Amino acid sequence: MKDLPLRTAVAAVLLVLLSLVIWLGGGFQAIVLGVFAVLAVFEMNGVFKANGYKPFIIPHILLGGGMFPLMYFAARSDKLSPAFWLFAAFFAAFILIALERAMNSKRTNDDLISSLVILFYPLALISFLGLIGFGWLDHSRLAIICIFAGVVMADNTAYMVGSLIGKHKLCPAISPKKSVEGAIAGLVGGALGGIICFFLQKLWGFELSIWYCILICFVGGALGQIGDLFASTFKRWANIKDFGSIFPGHGGIIDRLDSAMFAAPFVYFVFRLLGLIAR
Repeated sequence: MKDLPLRTAVAAVLLVLLSLVIWLGGGFQAIVLGVFAVLAVFEMNGVFKANGYKPFIIPHILLGGGMFPLMYFAARSDKLSPAFWLFAAFFAAFILIALERAMNSKRTNDDLISSLVILFYPLALISFLGLIGFGWLDHSRLAIICIFAGVVMADNTAYMVGSLIGKHKLCPAISPKKSVEGAIAGLVGGALGGIICFFLQKLWGFELSIWYCILICFVGGALGQIGDLFASTFKRWANIKDFGSIFPGHGGIIDRLDSAMFAAPFVYFVFRLLGLIAR
């Protein structure tokens, strides 16, 4: 309870930052996501170093800091799609990692595997927060709202219900405090996030069906809970409480984005199938 004022203040700052990303989009979104991606790389590097591995993270730093501006400028052109340039950037990073392993006799294959893991988690997953788009008057804004409304509502609902009536442990070996009751409540919370999305979208004049909003956020919230548990496996492995401490009382970048990173690909694919995201 003594940390509650600090946690609340940091949560308010994060909410303001998310609101600015949603409202402004464009270059601001690209810069914020690029900074977050680079910090997330350092956090995962710390996890592996805590277990004696030495990933080669220079390509990851370059990729994390550059992929969102690259996608942003590609989205503003009429030539190649952001996905094309993103794939090219990931391939270049992979080649650099492979070449460094071949040329560096001190780099072990275990180090190589840790480098490849970081390429996927968090970088490949977090990249979907840029693939959904950077516009202000297009459905990329609604996609971001769906991602975060679903996972935030699911997380908060699961926490509250689990704290009050949680009796049956969900994954005691990974996350002892999570309960089955909380997880079920989280699914309901995700659906409630869909209702929030339905009304918020009207700020941009969109009219996506309330049932689509509920379904997208329901599944996104469920995937977010899986993402949270997946992140906990790394923290257990490294024997750490949080990935970082950049957000006092809330942990690091990955602690805040672990759920959103699992929901973002699903939301992107659904919006592409619905024809709401063009490229």
